[in-house]
Amino acid sequence: MAERKICGLDGSAESLQRKELEFWEGLRKGGEEVDLKLARDLPDDAPQFILRMLTDFERDVARFCFGGAEGLVLDAGCGNGNLLLEAIGTENGAKKNKAATRFVGMDFSCNMLSRAASRASALRAKGECSADFFQGSVTRLPFQENSFDWLVSSGVLTCLPAPADAAAAVREFHRVLKPGGVLVVDFFNSASHFTLVRKHLFREAINPPEYVTPSDFLADLKDAGFQIITYRGYDFKPYQGYLFMSRWRRLLDPFFFQERLSRFVETRVVPGLPWLSLFGYRIYVKCAKK
Repeated sequence: MAERKICGLDGSAESLQRKELEFWEGLRKGGEEVDLKLARDLPDDAPQFILRMLTDFERDVARFCFGGAEGLVLDAGCGNGNLLLEAIGTENGAKKNKAATRFVGMDFSCNMLSRAASRASALRAKGECSADFFQGSVTRLPFQENSFDWLVSSGVLTCLPAPADAAAAVREFHRVLKPGGVLVVDFFNSASHFTLVRKHLFREAINPPEYVTPSDFLADLKDAGFQIITYRGYDFKPYQGYLFMSRWRRLLDPFFFQERLSRFVETRVVPGLPWLSLFGYRIYVKCAKK
């Protein structure tokens, strides 16, 4: 693998949106829930219910993304390490993976990556964590081909500036995975009711690579040399919910009905009817390199 590098951007990050990088580099949060607020850019006054709901969501996502992972595992776009550290065992007391599994976190933001490395160091001192961290871009991964057994990239493709960058990232995922290696990646569903309301009623721009249809996303993965294993949909709110509402709109739903409904569908309905995942706003896909 590449030489360890935590700070100091190189040319591999130049294709990423400069504004996106500046946003994450300048992001600072305080309070007890600092890591969740950092990862989600939540306001300091975010309600405890929302924080608990998002914590539960991230635990579910970590189980889907990393469940069964063995060997050398890469989190490409790990941010401040929420999903990666949850998968390893970490603060929330989750069951630890096998000792033979080695974890690697990579991100393009020095700010977020330094936070992830700091959290991992604190856990490593207590014998609860083993992970290495590198800085780099998903469109030009700083690793040799056929290096990893498992690769997770959550909330990354949706932030890239153009479809060509997303396609380049998927090709890089394929390059660094071993034959038969597993990729887990997510996208925002442009065909969900959630997105269609925003597009047609509120005239919001719904464009790739941030938003794509499930059929197009799955086809792109297949064209890149992956075989689909399964998928899992999240976020079935009737409308945008707390995170996208202004303060006066929050008054219309003070008991978080939309969030409660979505979590019920995610946890009680979708596991028994997996095809409903394709109607979710955010969809995670698990596939294998052919």
